[in-house]
Amino acid sequence: MKLVKSLMLLMLLTFGASAVEPIYVGGTQYSYTDGDFEPIFVNGSVTGYEAEIDVLLDEYDEYLGGYPELIFDISGGAAGSIGGQPLKVEMDASCSGIDVGYDADLILNRRGKLTPARFSIYKRLQTDGQCKKLKLKVSKMGSSVLDSEATIDAFNVNLIIYLNLI
Repeated sequence: MKLVKSLMLLMLLTFGASAVEPIYVGGTQYSYTDGDFEPIFVNGSVTGYEAEIDVLLDEYDEYLGGYPELIFDISGGAAGSIGGQPLKVEMDASCSGIDVGYDADLILNRRGKLTPARFSIYKRLQTDGQCKKLKLKVSKMGSSVLDSEATIDAFNVNLIIYLNLI
């Protein structure tokens, strides 16, 4: 009976966990969508989305005699609705308070078709083992924050963190 209760508790803990799994530094690509992020509200309106993801293996390396350099390769895109002006969208990344990078783009109406915003952040960074939680944020910026017709409807983020062992 105790075994059954233990298995049920383990299943509840497993299925009740957040959908976002920890990132293992080492070259695996992780892909996220807007469903993996929490909305950011300003004055009752959603102005963006953010996620905080555990980062594993940013650790001291005996062979190197120190901490390795991390290489962040983050890309993505956002689709949305616009009002009379293009929608300004930004992506910001930081790891445990350390700036990783920033990029911004526009969702434009070109000949009646909305073109998505594209993002790309590439940064080499030595964090001395401090990178434990990666924070990703995708949000409206500038005058688009006040435009109620401008919305981020869907987005994706692809992420790889490599170790530079040279």
